Amino acid sequence: MTPQVTANVAGIRRELASMLLRRGVGRQVARTAGFNVASAAAAGLGGIIVARALGPVMRGEYAAVTAWFGVTTMIGGMGQPAALCFHVAHDPGNARGYVATSRSMMLVTGTAALAGGILLAPLLARGNAGLTAAYRIVFATSIVAFVGASYTFSLQARNLRWWNEVRVSQPVLSLAFLIVLWRLHLLTLAAALIVLAVTMLIQLGWAYYRCRSADLVPGRVQARLIRPLAWYGIAQIAALTPASLNANLDQLVLSQAVPPAALGRYAIAVSCSLLPIPLVSAIGNVAFPRLASRQRVEGRAARMQWLGIVGSACATAVALVPLDLIAPWLIPRVFGPGYVGVVPLLWILTPAGVFLACNQVAGDVLRGRKRPLVVARAEGLAAAFTVILLIALVPVSGVYGAAIASTVAYGVALVIMLMSLRRLPPERHIARHRRRPAGEEPPQGA
Repeated sequence: MTPQVTANVAGIRRELASMLLRRGVGRQVARTAGFNVASAAAAGLGGIIVARALGPVMRGEYAAVTAWFGVTTMIGGMGQPAALCFHVAHDPGNARGYVATSRSMMLVTGTAALAGGILLAPLLARGNAGLTAAYRIVFATSIVAFVGASYTFSLQARNLRWWNEVRVSQPVLSLAFLIVLWRLHLLTLAAALIVLAVTMLIQLGWAYYRCRSADLVPGRVQARLIRPLAWYGIAQIAALTPASLNANLDQLVLSQAVPPAALGRYAIAVSCSLLPIPLVSAIGNVAFPRLASRQRVEGRAARMQWLGIVGSACATAVALVPLDLIAPWLIPRVFGPGYVGVVPLLWILTPAGVFLACNQVAGDVLRGRKRPLVVARAEGLAAAFTVILLIALVPVSGVYGAAIASTVAYGVALVIMLMSLRRLPPERHIARHRRRPAGEEPPQGA
């Protein structure tokens, strides 16, 4: 390394350290990462309990049901979580109106998604009465998720600490309920899904309480706000739909193509490959509202974007490579001897975990710079690769083909987003100022 390069690297490090300390970015990222890890740990422990209590077959059914629940909440959500965060940060004077308008929009589309899901439940369960009931429980829960999102994600722009507290409440409460049911030998597939519904309802109540403290409710529905919310939401859905396909299509296809036990092992491998995501996604969680509130993105802020993406890749690799090395010993002892087949799947999915971590940070950066359609294009092309590779590989290789398809798709999306971000010019946003409501953190733009 030449002296000039060494000096440049040292200068970037000093500049990054200075910015993190001066703006409080480091504190916000560290705090958000802590909440993300706590949330993921609670969800992961809950998943271990469910896996041990239900066994590979019912764990596979649980994976199929929750995968379809994720698709339903994505469609019914209309992209409004991201739209609300952007507009509340970008136009804080109209925050109450945005929250009320978005909530009403999601109630309408959420009800339609709920009705469609309930009608599809017998078809998805392939005539299994118990599994049909399980699908109907989660589809009924989806309406709570739609309403709760309108309150939860408006907090991301107004007060990150409260947003983090609300987010972590559901998995922590869920873990507590699952432990009690497990110890009482009452944990079944239906009971696990009822826990999901109850804890999401509690989370909704807490989110509304925090929104009142943050001066985000009550508000009136305003027709003039429908268009900006809908435009951003449509662009976000255009990105989320293929992204959701990339994340869930493998398990959706496998739910119909392989035995439930094989799907159960595949779901565990996917979960393990995603373990570092909560830690590195904190970078994007903080960057999104900060970039949305900025008047201009250039210089140090632009370099911060790239440092965040590179840092996410390094952190994910550092976490996953040691896990791969000890997986043959660790997986059977944590999940049980029936999950030995998880190990080779985890090895294939490790690059996918690294690519996905970078995708999440790069996607949040692009959304914060009002470029959700760029994310949509990247995820759309990646989804096309997912479909083609699943069709070609699953009939031949089963779950291993699905793992290869996911890895390739995430890599394609990452390349496209990085190329688009590199071409983005500095931008000016029109900032709207107002008195800071109670509970709001200091302005996140510089």
